[in-house]
Amino acid sequence: MKLRCLVGALAAALALAACRGTIDGVTSNERVGAPNFNRPAARDRFASERLWGAQERDDWEPTVAADRSSSWVYQVTTKQHPNFLLFRGSPDGGTTWNQSRHICRRGIHAHFQFDPQIAVARDGTVDVACLDNYLPGVVFAQSHDHGTSWSAPIRLDGNHPYSDKPILLIGPSGSDVYVAFNAYDKLLVAASHDGGTTWAPPVKASSQLRWYYPSGGTVGRDGSVWFAVDGEGGKNETGAGQIALLRSTDGGATWTTIVMASTHEGAPCHVRHCYPDFFTGQEAIAVDGSGAYAFVYAQNSVRQGPNTLYATRSKDGARWSDPRPVGSAGNATSPAIAAGPANGDFRLVWQDNRNGLHAWNTWYARSRDGGATWNAPIRLSDRGNGAPYKHPAGYDFPFGDYLGMSVDASGVTYVIWGEGSAVYTPGGTWFTHSLP
Repeated sequence: MKLRCLVGALAAALALAACRGTIDGVTSNERVGAPNFNRPAARDRFASERLWGAQERDDWEPTVAADRSSSWVYQVTTKQHPNFLLFRGSPDGGTTWNQSRHICRRGIHAHFQFDPQIAVARDGTVDVACLDNYLPGVVFAQSHDHGTSWSAPIRLDGNHPYSDKPILLIGPSGSDVYVAFNAYDKLLVAASHDGGTTWAPPVKASSQLRWYYPSGGTVGRDGSVWFAVDGEGGKNETGAGQIALLRSTDGGATWTTIVMASTHEGAPCHVRHCYPDFFTGQEAIAVDGSGAYAFVYAQNSVRQGPNTLYATRSKDGARWSDPRPVGSAGNATSPAIAAGPANGDFRLVWQDNRNGLHAWNTWYARSRDGGATWNAPIRLSDRGNGAPYKHPAGYDFPFGDYLGMSVDASGVTYVIWGEGSAVYTPGGTWFTHSLP
């Protein structure tokens, strides 16, 4: 959620109405719009999507993290009216879930929480970053007992008057933790090198006068830190700007900007309370066990045109392949990417409306050759009803600015996303996981 949509969010909150529904049908309407990509013989299979909660609560902008040292999986979502975060864990890979609970609250009067991030360290420590309003903004907390208890939230904003949209990363050792966030016309990064116990003051990572929003990141095998960002130009609030990577090779002390693509004003939303940069460029990056990178981004080529999803790859982070379309169709948004256990294994999810203007779906594709080729997309949002915004062809609109994906040590992929009818209400959090 961005500052530029805050006024609309507060106005909409006064008129929110809960949308209730049950999951009582399954309709698969998979359509593939882009014909020119690799189709491996063995296709991944996924469980049918499920709704978090017994009824609609207008939860949105969820995220997920799998613990690669155990069978634990964790989810966080944002419950609207009032806004606070819900956390839950599963000890058995998503088969059963513990009761949802509130997290990351700085006091009994804390309200208007959103933009959660979650990651799991090598020793099983669960780290969370989120916004506790725009001021104080970004806070960090962690749990050593699977979410039963949490440390007191720590402010990471460095006393800036505003912060927004955090992205949380943990290095391979678990000692290095990084949080990037927007601070008006710059991007700041806070770093901890003792597992999140103490934090250095945030440093400016961006090099140009832009509204930088991070939407993904990774820590390389060599310790280099990467954040994938969208830099919106000036004050036009339309999403026009650049897609870039911010890289640090000294533990977050200094940063280099690598411009990857340019973007134009985003496509119109055609739903209530939408903001001009809803369909701005979005991007994500992941690294595999060999140290090779895959970078994906949603970009339009003309003003108010639809976004196409592109992928590029690099063996060392210095030289990148030419970008190639991945397999999106219609207007694409909210990409997320993660590496699997094997070298060259990358998993990708996104949302697009190839089935019609108000027929969005969540899609998955996989590459086994380092991102050079991708399998035909698999439709994850396979239930044609269960909520007023769900139809056989898809759901009305993406609910929130992003979704989440994680892969465990055995190669199971966990995906979580929002479906709805408009920007703020109604909608809900849906999730699935791959099958053996």
